[in-house]
Amino acid sequence: MGFLPKNLHFDGQFTWCGNLLKDAVVMEHKVTEQDIVAYFDFDGTITYKDTLVPFVLYSTGFLKFLYKLPRALPAVVLYLLKQIDNETAKQRFITVMLRGMPKDKLDHIARNFAITRLDKYINPEIYNKLEYHKEHRHNIVIVSANLAIYLRYWAKKHHLVNVIATEIEFANGRVTGRLETKNCYGEQKTIRIKEYLKENNYSFAYSYGYGNSRGDYALLDYVDEGYWISDGSIINWSDYNGFKTRK
Repeated sequence: MGFLPKNLHFDGQFTWCGNLLKDAVVMEHKVTEQDIVAYFDFDGTITYKDTLVPFVLYSTGFLKFLYKLPRALPAVVLYLLKQIDNETAKQRFITVMLRGMPKDKLDHIARNFAITRLDKYINPEIYNKLEYHKEHRHNIVIVSANLAIYLRYWAKKHHLVNVIATEIEFANGRVTGRLETKNCYGEQKTIRIKEYLKENNYSFAYSYGYGNSRGDYALLDYVDEGYWISDGSIINWSDYNGFKTRK
């Protein structure tokens, strides 16, 4: 994807062969800052932890969450034992916890959670990278397996427009417990990105990607320049040897 070499870093200065090559490439292909896109995973990348459980807890309230938790635990256990995939586990968890909740109520909760609670989970170092891309007028897209219903509000708060994430289903104005889209995880991230590019008639010359888990492997392989987030460190994907653990 893109025409630039993998070891050419577009971070304000080209480090491949100096300014001469930079000028030649830019003149040849007319690359502008608007031709560049940065894809960010959310949970564990922009944030330092998963945010789905905090969101659900905020949505149900503590006592109701505890009351419903025993019915949700079997799905969690089956997922940990690798008997079901994360999409099935997520759908069962949402079914137990949120099914039947009015759409307007959940939307209101999602907005409040995103605006008042979500920032406390932000990893400042990674958020600085996001700010770097914003300052350089790069296009930024949040690509997350988590729920779009609250990620869109968080993105809007931080003056971001594009969110690709998992959508939950509503019927007759209430949560059904099912997912409206496939869980935006693994290969689904690149599938959704390609759909997003096609639907909006976008074609970027160079792409960055940031992720922290197996669910981001496909994304990091897809972009021109990927970064693996681990314990607060930002590691160039091409240097990261985590691929040895892939199954």
